[in-house]
Formats: sequence, structure tokens, C-alpha cells
Amino acid sequence: MRTFSPLDIEEQTTETLSYAQNNGWSKPFPDLDSENTLVVVFAAHEYWDSPEPLLEICNYFPESKIIGCSSPVVICDGSLLEGAIAVGIIRFETTQIRLSAAAVNNFETSRTAGQQLGEQLTDPDLKGVLIFADGVTTEATELVRGLQERLPPEVTIAGGLASGHTLDDTWMICDGELQRLQACAVGFVGNRVELTRATGGGWRLIGAECQATRTVGRTLYELDGEPAHDVYQRQVGNEVGFGLHESSTRYPLTIRLPSLEMQIVRDVNRFDEASGAIELAGDIPEGVTVQVMTTTADDILDGVDEAVERMKSKTILPQNNALAICVSCAGRRTVLLEKTREEAALAYDGLGHGIHQIGMYAFGEISTTSSGPPQVHNETITMGLIREY
Repeated sequence: MRTFSPLDIEEQTTETLSYAQNNGWSKPFPDLDSENTLVVVFAAHEYWDSPEPLLEICNYFPESKIIGCSSPVVICDGSLLEGAIAVGIIRFETTQIRLSAAAVNNFETSRTAGQQLGEQLTDPDLKGVLIFADGVTTEATELVRGLQERLPPEVTIAGGLASGHTLDDTWMICDGELQRLQACAVGFVGNRVELTRATGGGWRLIGAECQATRTVGRTLYELDGEPAHDVYQRQVGNEVGFGLHESSTRYPLTIRLPSLEMQIVRDVNRFDEASGAIELAGDIPEGVTVQVMTTTADDILDGVDEAVERMKSKTILPQNNALAICVSCAGRRTVLLEKTREEAALAYDGLGHGIHQIGMYAFGEISTTSSGPPQVHNETITMGLIREY
């Protein structure tokens, strides 16, 4: 029988663990603390008022860079957990981790915050950025636009927006501290680090293409010169056989930007019947092509397979010592319902159980696209795979 020397065994440099109020931590904290260690934490909103387990993480990893945010449910190695904390840890050998933070008090300051993050992260050897931001006060498109203005276009960007059961219970973990009204990012600096990202949807187009003829920020006022609400109601009504469905989550809009080959999905947040306007979950430029979309739970799960296949097309999946950060849209849960657990398990199975995985459900997903700059998505699942080779 062959015996193994220490050189034959690759040192374990990634780990995941979870916390539940009834059972405590799923395993002891690993001995991975260092100045080159990243700790990503997703936690249910109630830990803002009961932060003791989060403080345990900070105390055990004093040298590490700790970031994360709130999420109503979290994912840990394929399991969906409610009222819990999910922790992903990766220690690099040569890669440096650079941390940055900026206040985001409202939509108007989002672009400036992104620029500040980029200025703190800039480095000739910067390979990727993982970013999280408050999902209520941040205009994510402007945040990402400001970030990219300070970074080279080849730098990969991935992340998401903190979420909660309501708009009032979102918060961030920035350098181990719980904060509100913040954006926080880490940059990976070195020649051996890789941040690979992929997205998947699971939506199909319905209705006719329209042009957004009047928009302001996130508000869509007119489609083809008509009140946007009227056009939307007509197209959704044709699909389901009656008037506007009580839930618009199953009928988001896709917008096609002239500079991109891919589609960007926008959730419908609310209607203003008096003005005929539709408020979306992200910005919509005037003049873009718009079309209504719909889906089923099974189609949403097909979107997970789509993301996995895109990931495989970008990199040879490692067998171990990699950390996957999965960010799915909070709106997908309202479609999946009891099948939400299947989404987490499919992502874990698809990437391979040797890859540690944590995840969250966000108010918006951030990912560099295949055909251009990073975009803010709704109703997608995004995967970021971090490893050192």
C-alpha cells in the first residue's frame, strides 16, 4: 500500500460552516485565520439584534477580512437554512486581499460610493472584486458604474445586494462590523487568483417587443408612447386569460441594451395607476427594447443548470480548495416556494461537492456579463467561484 508524505496531501484552505439558534455551530472553527484569509458571512436579519455568533467569528478570525450581509434565508453546501448564518472561508497562499468600504446613504450617492471603492482597490495585479451593498439605499447600477470607472475593464466583478423580510431589516458586515447604509468590497490581488462568474435565468419571453419611450431612473412611464401600466396589463392579461395578476413577480421585464447581446431582467416593484407608471427594481434607460417575461418553478430550476454550464465553459472546475458564492434573487423564492431548497442543492451538485458553497437571496445580483461590463440583474442566479491555482 502506498504511503503519503506531507507533500502528497494538498493543504485544505477552504471551509464552510453554519449556525442555527437551536444547535449552535455546525462544526468547530477551522484554523485558517491569516491576513490573506477571506471570511464571507450571510446571516438572517435578526442577528443584527443578537450578534453574539457574529462576534464569535470576528474574535476567532482577527487577522482575516470579513464581509457579508443580511439575507432572509442562507445557503451552506447545498442546504437552505432559515434563521441561520452561513460562513465561507478561503485562505490564500500568495494572493493579497484588499478591503474597501463606502457609505451609501441614498441612490444619489451610489456612484460616488462605487468610485471610492474602486480607488481603494485599484492595483495593477487586481484580478477580481466581490462586492455587497445595502439593498434599500443603493442604486446598484450607479454603484457598479462608479466602481468600474476606477478599475480596468478586464477585472471581474460579482456580488449582490443585502436583503431581508422587509425593506427595513437589511444590513452589512464590513471588515467584521455590522453596519447599515454601506457598500463593502474585497479585491483579489495576485497572479494566481481567479474569480469566475456565471449567471442563469429560467425565464421565457411573452407578448410583443416594445420601446421604452419615457423613463426616469427606475420608473418606466411609457411603452410605445402608451402608459406603461396599460401595456403591461394587456400583455400579462393575454398570457393568463384575465386582468393584471395579483403578483407581478412571475412577470418581470427584460430589457435589451444596444451595447449588449444579453438581456437584463428587471423586477416590477409597484404600479402607479394614476400616472400609468411602473417602478422597477433597477434602472431602465430610455429607448431600450422591453418585453414581458414569465416562468414556472421547473424553468427557474433549469436556470441553475444554465449557470453551471456557463461556469464550466469558463474554467475547469477544481476538485477542492475553491469557494463558490451563489447569489439568487429574492423574487425567485416567490416562484419556487417549496422548491427553493432544490435550487440550492442543484447548484451544489452541479459545481461538485468538493467545492465549498455558501449563498444568499438578494434584492439584486451583480455580475460581469459575457458580452460586456458588469450589470445589475434581477430574477437571476449568479455564481462566483474563487480559487488560487
